[in-house]
Amino acid sequence: MHISDLSEYQLYKLKSMDPNLSPDWREIVQSILPKLDSESRRSLYKNILEPRGVYFDVHEEFVSKRPATLKEIIQDLQTNNNHLLDILSGMSNIINSSVDCYNAIQLADEIEAIFGHLDNLNLRGLAYEQRNRTRIKTAFLYDLAKWIDTIELKVSPGFRGLDSHIVKSYLKDVFIKQKIQDQDFQKWDSSDLSFQESTYLPSFIRSEGEDRNFFVVEGRDYWFLIGSADEIGKNPYSFRRFLHEDSSENYIYLTHVVISKDDMHDSRSLARASDAMSRFYTLDLGTPITLLSFIKEAQDLRKRYLKPLLKERLDGSTEDIIQKRMITYEKQISTLILQKIPRVQSILHNKEDQNYLYYHLDKLFKQMIESVQDFRLQPLVMHSPSSEILLIKLMALRKLLIKSHEFIFSQELSIEERSEAMGVPLFMFKEKLNETKISIEELKVLKDELDDYLEIKKNGSFWKKIALGKRPRCTLEEIFKEKSLLEQELFISIVRAAKNQKRGMVYIEFEFDQVINENYRHYALADGKLGISRLPRVLRLPEDGKGFNIEDVSHVLNYNIFEANQLWHT
Repeated sequence: MHISDLSEYQLYKLKSMDPNLSPDWREIVQSILPKLDSESRRSLYKNILEPRGVYFDVHEEFVSKRPATLKEIIQDLQTNNNHLLDILSGMSNIINSSVDCYNAIQLADEIEAIFGHLDNLNLRGLAYEQRNRTRIKTAFLYDLAKWIDTIELKVSPGFRGLDSHIVKSYLKDVFIKQKIQDQDFQKWDSSDLSFQESTYLPSFIRSEGEDRNFFVVEGRDYWFLIGSADEIGKNPYSFRRFLHEDSSENYIYLTHVVISKDDMHDSRSLARASDAMSRFYTLDLGTPITLLSFIKEAQDLRKRYLKPLLKERLDGSTEDIIQKRMITYEKQISTLILQKIPRVQSILHNKEDQNYLYYHLDKLFKQMIESVQDFRLQPLVMHSPSSEILLIKLMALRKLLIKSHEFIFSQELSIEERSEAMGVPLFMFKEKLNETKISIEELKVLKDELDDYLEIKKNGSFWKKIALGKRPRCTLEEIFKEKSLLEQELFISIVRAAKNQKRGMVYIEFEFDQVINENYRHYALADGKLGISRLPRVLRLPEDGKGFNIEDVSHVLNYNIFEANQLWHT
């Protein structure tokens, strides 16, 4: 079996797996891996298992790498950030507490407060402090998952009949795993057009999804059904939110429903679950028909045209073939979806509708990112530069939306004014590039004059030497050095701009705290109306500055995907 033939459910099980949180991870791997051909197995190992800390031992058996503990991080940590150290102390106080019982709501408040401080910590743009934050967060979460098994949680049963086991399961299977996996966290969304076709989901959950919007996360013992957050920016997987039941005028509103896998065929349990789900909050109330229609159309177009492009087998394995497929994808996403956003947002005059558009665009872009990541699991594609660039463009588009959605959708300025503001980095680099090219062209003229002078002086006729003027006042070494300095200045201007531009630009490796390709760093520039009607342009700068090529920058900045026979420059 080829890796592209794996079902969505098989990919879900693999990508949601964490050997330190999922006791059944070996069974999951062994149920899928032997069915794949050798190249697909290598790709799955490299792209899914290895990043999750799963390796072969000397006996060719799967083993998992133990994550670093908070104690080990403390011993190894190098930081001058006192606020980070204070947060670290608070984390240690929780996991080192020698108690037999802990109030669940108190624990939720303490944990959420810690992450609130950690996520909003001012790290002054220092990459090493950002890595420190990630290491501390990950170690604390794994330690928390172990610690929670050593105590009993004091839980108020409430309307849903919660108990210590259910709450612990949610904490590990949803809250902790989502915090660790972040963008890779796996769930189903009932508003997706393919939700009703997901035969691996219990029929009860699918039927409830016909009328309600919610997320579905499969745990080891439970199905967790999670209602949409009532405010944009709130974490729907919040531990505190899971525990909370909102009582208003003798009616209880819920954000989460838990169904035991053992109860999926028990009619009374399912009736109670259905009643609980009727108490979910929904974002759709009062939303304009035009906006609802656009979101539905965008999802339909993604399913009908974009998703199949990444599912179809490639007719060959050369980079040119892959690149043409990626260019087709970019053209279609721009034409079918992105170019319609400026018109749709122009009719939205209240915060609720603007937030609704942001929420669904963010979800749409995330789905596209996941589709490209799955496409790149194919052995012939995983090292393709063009598929890597497309992935980066989609990641950057989503980050631009997250960082600047309030500005992009604000009606206080005209579309032209907002578009101009989002396009400042792209315009700035085009200007800088043109200045650099003019200076380099002047150097070329000087070099040609010097070459002509030296050639005549060496090989010219008597009369040509008589007519020869003064020697140019520069040497070849000086010309080459000045050209190198000009290129270096352009390189540095890009790097510096990433620290100063708050909108319209994304430094991928820093803002995602992730290395896409260890040989390059990537800077994405917003393009098109509002900065999101086209995919961003991606400057791919070599980590070794000696490999910097001004023509590569020129191609990216001046490239037009809609011109005939245009190819990406990778």
